[in-house]
Amino acid sequence: MASNSKKKNIGSQYRMLFNLGWGSFGTVKLACHVKTEALVAIKTVELNKRNIKGILAEKTALETLHHPNIVCLYQVMVTPRHVNFVTEYIPGGSLYEIIKKDGPMKEEEARKIFGQVVSAVKYCHSLDVVHLDIKPQNVLRDEVGNVKLIDFGLATKCRPGTLLNRYCGTRSCLSPEIALRVEYDGKKSDVWSLGVLLYFITIGHYPFWGTTVKEVEEKITTGTYDIPSHVPGQLENLIHQLLTVSPEMRPSIENIEKHPWVVKCEVDIPTEINPDYNIIDRLCGMGFDANEIIESLHNKIYNEPMAAYLIIKAQVEKRHEDTSTASFETADQCPTPPPLPAHPSTSGLPLKKRASEPNFSLLHIQPSRKQVPVALTRSQHNVARSVSMPPISLEYPENKTSSTSTCALYYGAVAAPSVCNIIEEDELNVPPEQEFDIKTPSPPKKTGRFKRVTKRIRACLSRLCCFPCARKKKTQHTSSKEVAPLKEAGGRTQ
Repeated sequence: MASNSKKKNIGSQYRMLFNLGWGSFGTVKLACHVKTEALVAIKTVELNKRNIKGILAEKTALETLHHPNIVCLYQVMVTPRHVNFVTEYIPGGSLYEIIKKDGPMKEEEARKIFGQVVSAVKYCHSLDVVHLDIKPQNVLRDEVGNVKLIDFGLATKCRPGTLLNRYCGTRSCLSPEIALRVEYDGKKSDVWSLGVLLYFITIGHYPFWGTTVKEVEEKITTGTYDIPSHVPGQLENLIHQLLTVSPEMRPSIENIEKHPWVVKCEVDIPTEINPDYNIIDRLCGMGFDANEIIESLHNKIYNEPMAAYLIIKAQVEKRHEDTSTASFETADQCPTPPPLPAHPSTSGLPLKKRASEPNFSLLHIQPSRKQVPVALTRSQHNVARSVSMPPISLEYPENKTSSTSTCALYYGAVAAPSVCNIIEEDELNVPPEQEFDIKTPSPPKKTGRFKRVTKRIRACLSRLCCFPCARKKKTQHTSSKEVAPLKEAGGRTQ
């Protein structure tokens, strides 16, 4: 009865579609999560004494490892006869299938792919987890070209200084020490397997092959392999280092990442799962209990609520990545500035402006250093400026010819070297002691206009008062700051 209940529970959660193949042990099927309609992969392993060690190893490894280039575990379902590992579905196929179909990868693509695998293995080794079955069949590529390491059925936790003695793995990828059946360092054995993987994806076949098991193992233990003449020097150097027969002379995963041929993969590794309450709200709408979801995330219980949460989270992240990529490809990093509005001197039509708006028409600046008058037009941006600072446009200079893409704002124009020069010229145009010719005044400015007009009137009256025959209207002298008014229109001076 319990068995039927368990089977019914699995069927209610996932709808099986078809077989994807075999793993290191057990079958892998493509399935559909019923509530989210997401495609997942389910690895089914028969529960017996022979498989129990591999089941525990894979369960422990997948629950521990959280890396963008390692397959993500969603749920673990146990029935009386089987254990089912529900993981993300990676549709691009394995590197083995890709190379067999399309041939060796181009160097740039191989560098990217290998860098991601090195990043995943380095993360495993940092947690003292060794894979022991790294091969092209266990590296899958997703729909955007990134790869993920799968199948941790032979993985084990190996503390530093501990040697292993288990004979396991795929024969063509075995390290010499495993082929010789001697104790070995699991991390060094993974490095050898990386060398076989790199050779396979760049050259198109395995480095060690033969008609019999003895012949293959003899080539492995003696390090006998060929490298074609067209292989670049740095790649050849890396392959030789990885396929070093002596484990002591073999580089560590950290040294591999520093090799000039390897493209270092910068990844964001989550340290803990922080609940996203937007996703939890969606799950509550599907019938899940919020407290059960939070408890599963906190205690890392890979049950049905945990699986539904991780599936929706992956869908949200994928949509976000797709949107970001599309925005990055279509967005103009430095948009073209809007066209300059026509000036009345060229269009023949006057510009309309409200009384409260400053005058942004032709701005005449006293020529300095062979400068010419500059026309600054009103921009769509509001600019804060000081009293002595002229209106500055946020437009690009018309004769800007630099091809560098930049979004810097140009304050001023071609004739003015900098904003500071414009400010200084505006301030030095009208010294306090300078006398003005009333017939040719300089263009008035809105800022300080009253003060400047007062100065002009004062200077004009001072000159008029200097004539000996000038008729003056009797006025009462007040303070030195007050100025006598001009004679009414119709009067004359002698």
